[in-house]
Formats: sequence, C-alpha cells, structure tokens
Amino acid sequence: MPSSSNSLAAYLPNFLLSRFNQTSICSIQRLPFDIFLDQIFVYLDIEDIMCLRRVDRTFFLLTHEPIIWKRFLERMRTPIPPLRPTFRYSLQVTDFEAEQLVSRAISLEDNWRRDEPQVKKRQVIDAHHRVLDMRLLPGGKFLIASVRDLSSHRYYITLFSLDHPKGHRAVARVPTISKAYDLQAKYMKYKGVHGIMVAYTRRTFKNGEQCGIDPSHYSDTDAVDPPFPFLYESLCLHVSLDALEALVDPRILPGSTAFYNLAVAKDPPFLQVSLFESETRITSLTLFELNDKAHVAFVQQPRRIVFIDLASGVVSPMHIHNYNNFPEKCSPDQNDVVVIRTIVSEETPGHPLVQHLTEMFHIPTAPGDATTVQPFERWPVDPRSYSSFHLSDPVTASIGIDHPNIQPASGAPPPISLFCRTAAPVGIVHYLIWPKIEEEPNKPTRYHFNLEYVVPQTVHVSAPWTTNVLTGSSKALMYTVDNERNGTPRLLTMRRYLSPQLQPLWSLRGTEDPTEPISRRDRPALSKKYYSSFNLPRFLRRKLDEGLSAITWDETIGRVCIACGNETKFYMLDFASAVTPDSRFKQWQLTQQIKLNVPADPARNAGIAMEID
Repeated sequence: MPSSSNSLAAYLPNFLLSRFNQTSICSIQRLPFDIFLDQIFVYLDIEDIMCLRRVDRTFFLLTHEPIIWKRFLERMRTPIPPLRPTFRYSLQVTDFEAEQLVSRAISLEDNWRRDEPQVKKRQVIDAHHRVLDMRLLPGGKFLIASVRDLSSHRYYITLFSLDHPKGHRAVARVPTISKAYDLQAKYMKYKGVHGIMVAYTRRTFKNGEQCGIDPSHYSDTDAVDPPFPFLYESLCLHVSLDALEALVDPRILPGSTAFYNLAVAKDPPFLQVSLFESETRITSLTLFELNDKAHVAFVQQPRRIVFIDLASGVVSPMHIHNYNNFPEKCSPDQNDVVVIRTIVSEETPGHPLVQHLTEMFHIPTAPGDATTVQPFERWPVDPRSYSSFHLSDPVTASIGIDHPNIQPASGAPPPISLFCRTAAPVGIVHYLIWPKIEEEPNKPTRYHFNLEYVVPQTVHVSAPWTTNVLTGSSKALMYTVDNERNGTPRLLTMRRYLSPQLQPLWSLRGTEDPTEPISRRDRPALSKKYYSSFNLPRFLRRKLDEGLSAITWDETIGRVCIACGNETKFYMLDFASAVTPDSRFKQWQLTQQIKLNVPADPARNAGIAMEID
C-alpha cells in the first residue's frame, strides 16, 4: 500500500498544506500529516472521522484520505461489494471508491435488516433507445442492456458506465441484427485478458428474411408458433476491461477532445468469440469458468446440453438420458452441472403424471459426439405444479492482482438458492442448497455443493397475481405483475425477501471484529418478516402502470434497474447510501493546476506550500 504522505501530496491544495506547518498558530496544526493518519486516526471509528470532517475545510479534505477508508475496508466483517478484476487498489484514480465501498456495505446491511427497508437514492438514466433486457455486473460499476431504436428496425447491445463522477453514460455498443434474448454478463478472463463476457441468443428465419415478418417481435417463451422455422444462434462477446477502464477514467471529460481521441485510438470494444447455430430452441444460457477458462453452456431442446470452451472453441455436447422429458434449467458449479427436468409419464392411459427432478452431472471434459449420460445425484422436487425454476449464482471471490484481503478467505461458501415458481396456485417455493464439508487429515477443508443438503425454506402464494424473482444467494427481490403474457406487464408490488435459515448467518456476518471495531453503534435488529414491500416513488409507480419492459438486480450493492413501457430511459434505485464523489472531485481538480515551489536548499523546504496557478 502506498505511504499516506505520498498519497496526500497528490491532491491537497495550497491552503491545506500552508495551514499544517511548523509555524501555524494552532498547535494541533503543527503536527505532520503522518501523525494524524498513522498515529491518531487508527484509533478512531467511522463516527469520529465524520465528526472531524465537519470541523472545517482542512479536516474535510484530510478525512477523505483514502488510506483511512482502506483500513476500515480491511477490518470490516460486513459483506462488501465485489471488486471488478481490473480495480487497482493502490492507484489514486480509484481512491474515492474505497469510501464508497465502506459506506455502501454498512448502509445496505442496515437497511436490509429493517422491517420496512427504504429506497435510499433514485436516478434516471437516458438510454437513447428502448430497453428490452438488462444485466448489472457484480458491484454495479457497469450495466449491459439489449436495446432497439424507436422504429424497431435496429437492435444493439449497449454498455453503460454507472457511478462515474461525471455522470452515468453509455460508453460502447454493438449491433445484434435482431433482438438479443436471454442476456447474460459476467466478469471473465478471455485468453489472459480480464474483461466482461456477454452471452445472448438471437433468432432469424431458417430460410432467410420473410417480407413483413420480424422474428424479433415474437416472445422468448415456449408458446411460439412462427409461420416459418426459426434458426437460433448463441453468441458470446468479450470487452477488454483495460480498454474500458481507460474510457471511464474519471480524469477525462466525456465528449471532450481527449475522450474522442482516446476512443478512436482503441480497438472496437466488443470482440465476438463464439457463434453456435441450432435449428432447435436454445435456452438456459449460462457463463462460467472451468479450470480457469471461460465457458458457456446452454440447453439445446429437448435433452441436449452444450458446453463451449470460449478460448479454444471446443464444443462438448452432452445428451441427458431419456425420460420423455426436457431440461428446464442448467447451472454449472465446480466441475458439475445442476439440471432441473420435467418428467411426463402416464400411470394410466389419459392421466399424465408430471414430476420434476433436480439432478447433477459431471461436465464433459473431452470434445466429441454427444453420449448419453446418467446423473450421479438426484433429488425430486416436491410434487407441485411448477412453471419455472431459478438458481442463484455461486458467490465468487475477487480475483484481481491488486485486490486486498478484504474478506475472510476461509470458511464455507454461502448456500445456493433455488426458487421454484408454482402455477397452481401461483406463487414461489424457496429451497437452499448447502455446501458439503469434506475434511481429511493433514489436508485443508474442502467444500462442494451436492443434493444431500437441500433444505426447504418458504412457500409464498401470490394468486391471482404472478410472482417473479430476482435471485440472490443472500438477498433476493420478488415482484408481482398482473398479466405475465403481456410483453410489458404492469408491476404491482416489489418485495424484499429474507430466507429464514440465512438470518442467523446474517447476524454473525453483520458484526465487526470486536478487537478492531470500525463503528461504535449497534446494528439494527434483524427483521422477522420474510417479505417486506418497498414503497416505490410515486412517479415510478405511475410509469410502471404503463408496463415493465426490463428489470435487473445486483444483490452485492443493493441496486435494481427498471425500464418502463416504451421509454428511452431507465430508472436506477439504490437500497444503500454511498458517498458521491462529485463534490470531492471538484476539490481534487485543483491538483491538476498545482505545482511544487521547491527551493534550491532542501533545508528550507519546511513550511513551503504549493502554489496554484
């Protein structure tokens, strides 16, 4: 970590340096910066730092010193948002994010514990196109959206930069020919380059364009009866984070000549890395890493799962043994894949029996013709009428080369949530899949997921309204709509969901190390209500009456983005408060004009201040 005095000199203006010197009238201001940062502030908690910040401009800037907040960050036990792979912990250009991480993590945990959590901040972001689907990257720094123009003739994938000191904005886009369905996005490394991997499917007619018919106007559900056969395509795109970080550098003004020259000098941001064609429907698109390599998996109906190594292009298909069934969902984890299947059989003629099985298969490691495989584990889902299944992604640790050890690296991973939407009656059933512990003498403890520890949690009936879930391993959102068959149904309610069995774990994770507390106040009591409705802003409720077109959720920072009807904007709601860097950056901009006035004799340096042009 860089020394505190060197990092301070990067942005402190003349008046601050001149006030802290050996000739100052105030005795406390005769102390060097190092004494404050390394000898005094280490004994203060967050409330003390914030009180000092209100004293005057001197302490206002001094308490923004990043090393203070990096120390808090390393001592926290509250879950914090993950860091993107290219986040440079030691660079000054991202220093402001350390305080944001601390404030956001504490605010979200406190707000989520309450009986009635509140929307802390709302913002409107201009997308310039109609938003069809969205995905937030973990940590909320970037958002990927599937959009179309106002005439519904052109379709794009657009990448947005969020929480930028100079405002949210779109930074890159790529045409997709037709509508992008089943949009997925994750931080993944491709051929040694850290970046954002984007996966989606699209449709065209098998025999080419048909006059007056657009395949993008059809729904992405099973109930599609097109006049001509579809050709389905699965595509993966990669965006280099090094190039992207340069475009969102907070020191560069968007739209300026410097920004334009930088963008022109860079290669096109979206690189296509795979294309797979199929005459049968592609569903359940999933991005994952296996043996440190980026992969994509999807279901090729009715009972074929395809795995693609994105670096080598090797395709490894897998046939599921036949039960007159079809896979509903696949979600790779470790070196295995979880598959939920619907089994239709007849005990007696004319009386079909519908069952649902959760099975685990080993992911094929060698390419070649698909072979029929058997599961090594099976768990029958409770006999209900289900319409769909939703699995949360396993929690992964930050993987950047410059990331601090900000959370405990040992211990069991959080469980995976399985949400099952019921059809009769309409509602949601929730299960937790806990990791199994394997201990061997003289070997580190290992954890892996299997189907031995599937534990039921809650059953929620929402009839007659349809309930949808935005999954999360510990924080999930539920929302109800009035007519799901409508492409833009009216959103009725949005609820916070707490899993009963996760609440004791939250109580433990919500406390700091007692030997090094960062706050002197107690955390709010944990709510005993599993479901709590959010009081959405009135203007947004009116917009949602026109219909919900897209929604995405990031549990790590407590942020949801919503697109309404045919508007060319979307709304961002935060359930956590974070320090906004705008006002502080106005102060830091002074440093671009600061020049050190260094005399020839080093002994005379004491008390010499910076001069501002």
